[in-house]
This record gives sequence, C-alpha cells and structure tokens, in this order.
Amino acid sequence: MSSQTSRPPVPDTGHLKRNTIGAFGLTFMVVAVAAPLTAMASNLSLSLGFGVGAGTVGLLVVVALALTVFASAFVTLARYVTNAGAYYAFIGFGLGRAVGSGAAFVATTAYNMAAAGMAAATGYFLGLTIESMFDFEAPWYLYAAVVLVLTAWFGRRGVEVAKHLITVVSILQFVMLLVLAVAVAVQRPEGWSFDVFSPGAMLDGNVALTLAFCVLSFVGFEATAIYGEEARAARKSIKIATYASIALLVGVFVVATWSLVAAFDDVKAIAAEDPGALVFATADIYLGSWSGNLLSVLVTISFFAASVAFHNMAARYHFALGRAALLPSVLASVHPRWGTPTAAGAAQTGISVVVVAPFVIAGADPIVNLFPMVSGVTSISLTALMLGCCVSILVAARLGKLPRANVWAVLVAPIVSGLCLLVVLGVIIANYSDVTGSTELIVLLMPLLPIAAAVYGAVRQSRIGNRNELSVLD
Repeated sequence: MSSQTSRPPVPDTGHLKRNTIGAFGLTFMVVAVAAPLTAMASNLSLSLGFGVGAGTVGLLVVVALALTVFASAFVTLARYVTNAGAYYAFIGFGLGRAVGSGAAFVATTAYNMAAAGMAAATGYFLGLTIESMFDFEAPWYLYAAVVLVLTAWFGRRGVEVAKHLITVVSILQFVMLLVLAVAVAVQRPEGWSFDVFSPGAMLDGNVALTLAFCVLSFVGFEATAIYGEEARAARKSIKIATYASIALLVGVFVVATWSLVAAFDDVKAIAAEDPGALVFATADIYLGSWSGNLLSVLVTISFFAASVAFHNMAARYHFALGRAALLPSVLASVHPRWGTPTAAGAAQTGISVVVVAPFVIAGADPIVNLFPMVSGVTSISLTALMLGCCVSILVAARLGKLPRANVWAVLVAPIVSGLCLLVVLGVIIANYSDVTGSTELIVLLMPLLPIAAAVYGAVRQSRIGNRNELSVLD
C-alpha cells in the first residue's frame, strides 16, 4: 500500500470555467434580470398610470434606441477587457484602477441588494400563489429561505444549469404576454392605434418618470460581459447577446405595453387605481379567470429567475474583487468540478440573509418596505455605471488605448448615450420618491450606500497600488 495520501484537487483561483455559455444563453441572462412579466406589472404599469400613459409605448422605443447607441460603446470596451466584474474593468480601462474599483463596489452593492430583494419578493409571491391555489398559509420568509437555498444551489452548479432554467422561464413569460396581446387584438382591434408613437402622446404627462421606468426595464445587460470569462468566443458572444437582448426586450415590452393600452378606453385611469393589478385585470377580462393562478405562478418564477441572475452577477463581482485583492482572496476560489465561484456565491447568500433578516425581525412587508430600497439603489447605481462606461471609452480613446478610426464607437456613441444617461440619472434623482414609491427617510438615504461603497473601493485600490489586472483575457 502506498504511504502517500490522496489529496483533493486544488481549485484554480485564476479563472472561472471556460466555454460554458454562448450568445443564446447570454441573451436570456439579460432577459432574466429584466424579468419582463414583473416589469410589466411594476415599472411599465406605473408609467401607464402616473407617467405619460399610452405614450409609454413610444418612449420605450426612444429609450431602446438610446441604449442601442450605448451598446456600441459597451461592446467596443468588451473587445479590449474581459472580467467577471465587467463595469469594474470597463470603467477602470479608461479612468484608472481607483475609479474602476470604486465602480466595482457600487455594482457589487447594487447586485447584492437586488439579489436579496428578488429572493424576498419570490418568497412573498410564492406564499400568495400557494395560499390562493391550495389554501395553505405560511410566513413569506420561510418561502424566501427556500428560495435562497435553491438560488445558492443554482449558483454553485453554474451557468451551464442556470441558463436552462432562465431560458425556459423567459420563454414562458414571452408566451404569456404574447397570448394576452393576441387576445386583446382579436377582441378589441379598434384599441390599437399608432397615436402612441406621436410626440403629443409621448410628452403628455410625467415624461421624467416614464423615462426612468423605461430605462430601469433594460439596465441588466451588463450580464453579457459579466459572463465573458465563461463564454464561448467571448467577444463575439457578448456583442451578439447585447444587441439581441435589447431587440428582444424592446419587442416584448412594446407589444405587451401596447396591448394594455389597447385593452381599455382610458388605460391611464385604470392603471392609476392599482398599477400592480393592471396586468392581472387585463388577463382576467380578455383571457378569463383561469389566467389568474397561471399569472401568479409565472410572476413567482420570474422573480426566482431574476434572483438567480442577480445572485450570479453579485457572486462574480465578489470573485473578481477577491482575485484583484480588493476583497479577501478566498472569494477567488472556484469549485474543483463545476468551476464556479463557490466562496463568492456563499458570501452573496450570506449577504442576502443579512439584508432580509431585519425585515423579518421587524415584521415588515418585503414589497412595501424592502423593495423600494432595492429599486432606488439599483436604479441610481446601474445608470451611473453605464454613464461611467461612456466617459471611460472617451478617455481611453484620447489616451490612445482605442483606435480613433472608429469614430462612431469611440466618440459619437459614448457622447450621445452618455448625455442621455446623464439626463436619466438626473431624472431618477429628482423623482427619487416616485421611482422608489416611498417617502420614508431610510429609503431616501439609501443612495448614500453606493456612494460610500465607491469611496471605499477607490481608497482600497490606492492602498494596494497597481498590482492587480483589470483584464484576464488577451
């Protein structure tokens, strides 16, 4: 018998598992973050009720065009830097490691908050669905605990498994929204009018609020670059998935929102009464009462898919920051079999517990109390990060890090989209209580959290010097 002791393989702390997802899977990772059905029942229904009403359809197209311009700058940066902390590398590429590290901690804060919020929301709606269908009642936080365990499992297994769940859930949402649109078109064809694209309709009401909610419906496409290390033909896949996700989401959102407008004589009045019930009310009228339980199930699994997506994104930021020595290096360890950031994922799950626990202890409602905090932090953080990417590419081009021959990608696109994003960021800040749906002081003070995270990241980077690499692929 050999005296040597068998040892388990040592995880590679340098990289996540390669070639686990392609452009198709990346596209649906973005869709999962957008959560089309829940966006329709929240952001876009709120816009129909308190924004510009029917003109929301037209402004969705305007916002999509602006984001397509931003995508030109985004995919250009993706050609030169690939990192599990995408905005961290993108912003640091042009603006330096200190700014990039500050941005990384902003993104990490936003994604951790979003993951916790989505897990709590999934538990809340799962409880409502089970109570409605089976007359069984249990506290929402017990369901949320189950959701956190399942989310952690999907995170541990990696995108090879998660992409299948997310793709199926996304397609089910698309089918439901399409069926509803067809039902409205058949039963009330006269409700469909191209007036929704007229300037008069798009400017009739609170334009600022609608712009904010429309942008919030699309901001998750950093996911394409976050999985760059794990993607097949990363640069090509990121480019295809970025444009495909914008096209897919704008198609779904425009058709679905237009169908809600067409379903009623005065959708603004109906939506203003109860925005959260608008989609359910429309389905009940045009599909029948049977659709209620199905919609409840789909909303629940939509939140769950978003929970998995945000968990994975936050975990990859933990991993990237651990590898860069900005967080403890243990977070850069990967599973020896699955090649996933297991320690980083466990840390994310722990953070979700810490975020949700006070609301459980206080007996607070996760939708009324927790969700406004999440929506506020993510809206400001992600819009600011996109704006940072625009500035980064302009500076990188000026420093000679990017070829100036492509004037559109390195000059025109970042300037145009950057100005649009600056306006949207100002709109969100100016209408913060409307965006969050809350006037509570603690909610209004939440933007201080990503600001503090940015300062910490920049200071931490300045202390360790330039020993870390922004890009991990040639």
